[in-house]
Amino acid sequence: MDRIRNWLLPVLLAIQQLAYWPGRTLREDDPVGAGQLAAALTAAVVITAALGVRRHRPVASAVTVEAALVACLFLPEDATLLHALSLLVALYSVAVRCPGRTVAVVGSALAVCEAGRSALLLDSAVEACGEAAVNCVLFLTVAGLGRSRRRWLAGRRAAARDLARAESERARAALTERERLARELHDVSAHHLTSVVVTADAALRLGDRRPELTVQALEFAAEAGRETLTALHRLVALMRTSAADEESALADRVDELAAGFARLGPRPFVDVAPDLAALTGPVADAAFGIVREALTNALRYAPGAAVRVRIHAAEPDGAVVLTVEDDGAAGAAPGAVPAAGRQGLGSGRGTAGMRERAAALGGTLAAGPRPDGPGWSVRARLPRTTGPLRHRAVSHPALRGLDLSDVAIALAVATLPLFAVLVEEPAAAALALTPAVAHALPLLWRRRAPWAVLCAVLATALLGPLGLASGLLSPAVALCLVMAGGIAECVAVYAVGAFAGPARTTWCAPGVAAAGLAVTSIALASADGIAHLEEDGGSGLLLFLCVLLWVVFLPPTAAVWGLGAVVRSRRERVRAWEDHALTATVWSAVAEAHEERRRIAAELRGQVLRHADAVVARAEAGDLDGVAAEARAGLSAMRELLAALREAAAPGDVTERRPHPRPVPVSS
Repeated sequence: MDRIRNWLLPVLLAIQQLAYWPGRTLREDDPVGAGQLAAALTAAVVITAALGVRRHRPVASAVTVEAALVACLFLPEDATLLHALSLLVALYSVAVRCPGRTVAVVGSALAVCEAGRSALLLDSAVEACGEAAVNCVLFLTVAGLGRSRRRWLAGRRAAARDLARAESERARAALTERERLARELHDVSAHHLTSVVVTADAALRLGDRRPELTVQALEFAAEAGRETLTALHRLVALMRTSAADEESALADRVDELAAGFARLGPRPFVDVAPDLAALTGPVADAAFGIVREALTNALRYAPGAAVRVRIHAAEPDGAVVLTVEDDGAAGAAPGAVPAAGRQGLGSGRGTAGMRERAAALGGTLAAGPRPDGPGWSVRARLPRTTGPLRHRAVSHPALRGLDLSDVAIALAVATLPLFAVLVEEPAAAALALTPAVAHALPLLWRRRAPWAVLCAVLATALLGPLGLASGLLSPAVALCLVMAGGIAECVAVYAVGAFAGPARTTWCAPGVAAAGLAVTSIALASADGIAHLEEDGGSGLLLFLCVLLWVVFLPPTAAVWGLGAVVRSRRERVRAWEDHALTATVWSAVAEAHEERRRIAAELRGQVLRHADAVVARAEAGDLDGVAAEARAGLSAMRELLAALREAAAPGDVTERRPHPRPVPVSS
């Protein structure tokens, strides 16, 4: 289908050109030389082939089309009339698929070549200059439309990349949770249970010769069992977050996290700035993950210490700054590691993971001893934007958001009335410049304020009748301004349909535009003396003419508005589908990760925690044989869980997980 669409336009243009010349000439029995006929056929084939590769080699296509037009200079002007449209198609492809500098160079070269062709084909220098100016306006307009299309396609490619990245993350969500939880389980539990088994076995073997070992083994088993229970309860608390929590506000998620950790020690003090309380999205996810990891480290290395969590916005860029601090040894349990010694404890994966979260958003993270006293501090800065702007923003607020397509359309709309005036009265072009530019200038902001632009265009359309009434403009010049300037009204109505809002809120735009055009036409007729309203009927005739002209202008304005509404509906439908697909993929990843956490937490509660409780109970009862048996059972259950996690985390398991349903496009 793409290949048919690619070749259909070039073939149709070539057929129409050959049907016009030499087809029409041959039908009228006018003589056409064999050389001219062969040259026309050759040019049609070359231009068609050049346009056929315009998507892959746009610059070569445009150069080839222009070269074919130059080679046909000896042919009649009709022989290349429709081939000029092929040149515009080639330039549009260059604008869509090439960088801005390439577009500027190619467009300038084509404008120079076309100016040379006009000078050779036309006898009058004025006509050659006029045609060169028209070509420049057309090239600029086509280039602007092409750049607008390029931005649209770039946005769709970016959305596709985001969706592919989210799909990749979704595919690895459960696997990542398994790997992370397997490391946590091994670190916090396997070592303790293994130590209990080894100690109990040694005490049982040597109990007859050294009875004191039995008492020490029981005390160690009770202490190790309690540490194992504390570590496992902390891990279960980390797995409490539900799928809905991932979409909750930052303050709610942090408060719930603090409440979960409060069951393992003092409740952390949380201070979230009011302007960040409802924050969601990637920055909130990263901040929550960093706070969770920092609280875990505080409970692991300084249990019982007071912890403070503060999240606020920095000035002036509004970056999210979060700080997690503890007071180290204050209130620490026996055996707690002081803050100064934390850098030598553990694998360091927690701090590295926090830095990775911050770096993914272009932020920074620092962790180390507090400079103002004992304890440990984690400080992160997360920018609210994910990266620097590609282009420098325009300094003046009124000019922000303007692009080449807006300038090109405004310039084209302003130029067309001037060309009409040049044809009718060349000497009056200077007087017509001001109303023509004033009429088209509001179109620069058609995307940002379409309703205001429509009102401004309708108001400036009265400049022609006012100039005629004041004697500054002749009737022919005023008519040219009104007739050719009507394109501005069409562009403004289209902008309302495409950018102002849904169709149910902009349906009255065609009626407003038609009323404005009717008032302008009556004002022009009155200023020209064609209609004498006071003598011929007064207000009744005025109302009748307004209604009649409104009925005449309503269908075309409604058609233009409808086209804009259709374009808007399609654009919103595409973006809604992209947002829906991305949201569904991310939500599926969150749900899979949560399901994996829930399953592992259930297995922990059902197997390992039961045996760890039994180890403590047996140790307190003085049953060393029972301690050894329960420790072995708990260690066996732990090893089975770890083996299942590692087996499921193998690369081949990625394709065996349940597929998540593909999102469907959202209807408009």
